[in-house]
Amino acid sequence: MITKVTTSWFKRFEHQIFPLETVTLLAGPNNSGKSTLLQAVMVWNLAMQRWSERKGPESGSKAKERSGVPITRQEFSALPLPSMDQLWTDTHTSLRKNEVEGRTAGSPRPMIITLEGEDREDQPWCLGFEFRYSGPEQIHVKPVAADLDFLEKARDEVSAIYVPPFSGIGVNETRYDRPYQDMLVGQGKGGDILRNLLLEVAERGDEDWAQLEQIIEEVFQYRLLKPAYGAAPYITSQYLKGIPRGKGLSGYAPLDLSTAGSGFHQVLLILAFMFARPSSLILLDEPDAHLHVLLQKQLYDILRKLCHARRGQLVIATHSEVLIDTTGPGQIVSFYRKKPHGLASHAHRDQVREALKRVTSLELLLAENAKGILYLEGNTDFDLLKAWAEVLNHPLKEWFHTLPFWHNNLGRDPSEARAHFFSLQAVKPGLQAVLLLDGDNRSLPEHEVGAEGLTVLRWERYESESYLLHPVALERFIGQRREGQLFAAEAITFLKEQMPPAFFKDPHQNISFLKSEPASKTLLPALFEKAKLTIPKSDYFLVAQTMQKEEIPPEVRKKLDVIKTLVT
Repeated sequence: MITKVTTSWFKRFEHQIFPLETVTLLAGPNNSGKSTLLQAVMVWNLAMQRWSERKGPESGSKAKERSGVPITRQEFSALPLPSMDQLWTDTHTSLRKNEVEGRTAGSPRPMIITLEGEDREDQPWCLGFEFRYSGPEQIHVKPVAADLDFLEKARDEVSAIYVPPFSGIGVNETRYDRPYQDMLVGQGKGGDILRNLLLEVAERGDEDWAQLEQIIEEVFQYRLLKPAYGAAPYITSQYLKGIPRGKGLSGYAPLDLSTAGSGFHQVLLILAFMFARPSSLILLDEPDAHLHVLLQKQLYDILRKLCHARRGQLVIATHSEVLIDTTGPGQIVSFYRKKPHGLASHAHRDQVREALKRVTSLELLLAENAKGILYLEGNTDFDLLKAWAEVLNHPLKEWFHTLPFWHNNLGRDPSEARAHFFSLQAVKPGLQAVLLLDGDNRSLPEHEVGAEGLTVLRWERYESESYLLHPVALERFIGQRREGQLFAAEAITFLKEQMPPAFFKDPHQNISFLKSEPASKTLLPALFEKAKLTIPKSDYFLVAQTMQKEEIPPEVRKKLDVIKTLVT
């Protein structure tokens, strides 16, 4: 198992250490370096292959000097490159002035990728490869001299495959040799070799094909047919849309793989790689792409099970909340800061163990870049605040459009939010929080709700939905949903029958009626019913979106102001 990857002058990272576990998720925003780590391992793997071919025991080489072996751009299959200097940080292949102590400016800047790990007897090993730039079309690579004793062990321990995000599948695919397949994978065209991979699985033996076939049946209820090659100049690969029972095809017409959906293609590509090329290390780049959330979890479980059975290792670059939330913090490398790091490595495990029972891995990731967290009683509150911030052009609207760090308290006792905040503080001291409560919670003593670093706000009215009660705004909303004003007029007449006259003189007043009436359960559902509209509570934000700035009560802006100060 690989425990650590260290890079020097490789692409975006001058010097970086990446910790790895048996299963590791790489989580972070786009262009943060997740794929760079996967590429670093594949570049190391390519270096090992070329060195073994040309200088290893089987090569017949009698060279005593450990000089580098050349790798040309044409045979560099780890990733596509217009020029070999693209591998180096800022494309600088020579040292700059004062960049490394004791080295002169202009001398070669060696790029080094080092893998460390443990063998099956838990004995450590370490092997780095040094890369030197020889020109736009060629580099030279050799093992780091201090690591030569581990060369054979590392070669025996590490075999890696990389599966890029699915990018489409062609109609016809002929048989390709392995170097050409590797080149296509390095270019992110894994779908172009899907049929080749399936043919390799079928040729490996019935056991592997039967296992692959069984997984596809369980997940998609499709029957995968064995591919064929020879009768035509391309590989025939088909499936049955359904699982036939009894003899023959039971009337099902075989369909070409290209006719299936992208989710099926994505899952099949990943599994085909795993069965066609059994490896100790599986590198997956966004395997959750094209997949429904339930299928994301199902695939993740399958991959972990397969890797466990084969004593393999899994490294996944992902944006999936499903995968992140079902993975322990110790198995996540965060790319949300400038320097990637283990998510739980900055805090003592024993110190935060209890805290992590309340906090999800995704919340830990968001906490890293956040000044504070917002606690709300439900999704409706979040959607209303977001809509009002848009209408008011409030500075907080940008927060809603990035990665807003908030927690849904699901209407539970406010003390639950406080306990959750305590857990977050154990992991990130100094974090601030805002807890926005409905007005029906005003009787709660402050000492039972508040805490150091936690600001408690309460709506003056019964709940956030109460601030949607503006006659002109509601009449406009209903008029937009229904042709003509008849239904809108009837609805407003109903509202006048329910509300005291003071409300219509100034809808911004927080009259006692609005402080005691749960509008989302009584007034608003009845109002929409009079207008012959079906508007679920989850869609009440649509009303907020149609309000004018002057129709939004000043209290809403004040709440947004406080939240902006504390969470951004």
